[in-house]
Formats: sequence, structure tokens, C-alpha cells
Amino acid sequence: MSMKEPPLINTLDPRLRLDLLKTTEDNVYEGRGRNIFRAQMEEIPQPKFPGYTDKRPPQPPPGPPPPPPINLKFYGFANKPGEAKRIFLSKGEDVFIAREGEIVDHRYKVLHINLNSVEVEDVLSNNRQSIPLTPG
Repeated sequence: MSMKEPPLINTLDPRLRLDLLKTTEDNVYEGRGRNIFRAQMEEIPQPKFPGYTDKRPPQPPPGPPPPPPINLKFYGFANKPGEAKRIFLSKGEDVFIAREGEIVDHRYKVLHINLNSVEVEDVLSNNRQSIPLTPG
């Protein structure tokens, strides 16, 4: 052993060993990985396959929006023997009485009256809807 280099012994010696610190100061970091001191995501190369393209097929244009719902409520019937069935429909505070084939609220035609529902058509948008019988 030479006198220049003290032996490397694991001891609990509290003295600061400047000679050992000097050997680590001269080391140069030559890592090829990610810089842990920069806050950015590492770009991951995407694998390419034969015949694969990044382009997606064009999306078809959206269709027309659905027609607005018919906001009439069906309350019940008004039947008299020998007369055609009549129904009570309401829209907000307005109440309408109609037979099959009649138009209510200047827009909705009563097509068919069933026992538990009525089929109504919005004559402006040709939208047909079955309105169920609601209690109350």
C-alpha cells in the first residue's frame, strides 16, 4: 500500500475525506437516457406497419337534428254514445278537445285515438309521436 492513498475502510469516522470527494468531482455524466432535471415528456416513437397510415377516413357529415318532441299531454276521453271519441290534450295552461283528424294548437293533427294513448302528427315537421295516457 502506498502512503498517498489511504485504505478504503468502512468506518464510522466522522471526518470529511476531501480526497474521496475530489475523485467524484472529476466524473463526467455521459448518460444517454432522459434528463431527470427537465420537466417534459419523452417522445415515444410510434411503430410503423406496412400499409398503415396515420390518416383516418373522413367522418360523414352529421344528419339533420331530430324533430322536437311534441309537448302535448293526453288526459283522457270524452265519449257520448253515438258520437266519435274525443280526447283532452293540454299544452301548458291550454286545454284542447279534439276528435280523430282534427288539428289542435294550429300545428298538431290527431291521427288515431287508442285506449291508453293518442297518435299525433306535427304538421310542420311531419313528426309522428304516440302520447301515452297520463294520470291526473
